[in-house]
Amino acid sequence: SSGINAEWPLRPGRMETFFDFRVNAGNHHHLEELCKVYSKLGYKVIAVNHEIDFQAAFSKNKLNIGSYLKEIPKTIHGVKLLKRITLNCSDASLLRNLKHSTLLEFDIIAICPRNEDVLSQAIRTFYNHFHLITFDSTKILPFRLKHSHMNFAEQNNISIEVCYSHIIKDNSLCRVLVSNCKDINWTSRNRNIIISSNVDDPLYIRGPFDVINLMAVLGISFKSAKAGLTTNCKKLWLKAHSRKSTYNGIMSRVPTAQIDSGSSWIIPEKLHMSDDEQDCASLPKKKKVPTATLR
Repeated sequence: SSGINAEWPLRPGRMETFFDFRVNAGNHHHLEELCKVYSKLGYKVIAVNHEIDFQAAFSKNKLNIGSYLKEIPKTIHGVKLLKRITLNCSDASLLRNLKHSTLLEFDIIAICPRNEDVLSQAIRTFYNHFHLITFDSTKILPFRLKHSHMNFAEQNNISIEVCYSHIIKDNSLCRVLVSNCKDINWTSRNRNIIISSNVDDPLYIRGPFDVINLMAVLGISFKSAKAGLTTNCKKLWLKAHSRKSTYNGIMSRVPTAQIDSGSSWIIPEKLHMSDDEQDCASLPKKKKVPTATLR
């Protein structure tokens, strides 16, 4: 747990830490402009999104991903940056590729299911390999959500994402977002929801409490909307961090130099020996030859 707390950008206090886990930036100059606005509005952590079609990108056991996200700095204008990938998936058989090593380069992995089979397989079988379920906010949900889907997602710590920027860009999409939010609220009971912007222009970024008020219009309660910008995001981030730094969320490998004296008992005794002592200890011991005594 100490390794996770070291990554946390702020110490506990009165100020809330607000997140936005879906930001689209085409280049570094564009990203710097976005971070400047996020910093003024009080956000502390954002995730730069890269969206791909899973079936088209995965070919010959290789996942083709652009090199732009690899060069993203850790912070800009005091805003911590995370790397996120969104996988549009229409074939449930492709979900086994979530274990691909290339995906470990990303802090957050989101799946946009195109059919019910993909959603069901993802939250029941592959929940350890991704963190977030999202949907296309410009279209009506492609299938009907069920309470069983949301129950499995909640049990396996998989969050559901709601994006709001399209309703600001185009008023004609208001009906679509209201319908989608109604289905998500009814099936999830306003629990385990993540609220993101999905912006690509600083003009459409809104402050945290403006977003909370907007969600109230869409049927999400004040408490759930605030959690979707703060505590739920923190839980998701901690899960994502443990996925990258541990084995199955259980064990992690730490250099012996980083272990303090109070925890030195966990270091095997062999590691305390010098090289010469280790060589001597590794040599086979000579067997004692029984000797007979003459009387």
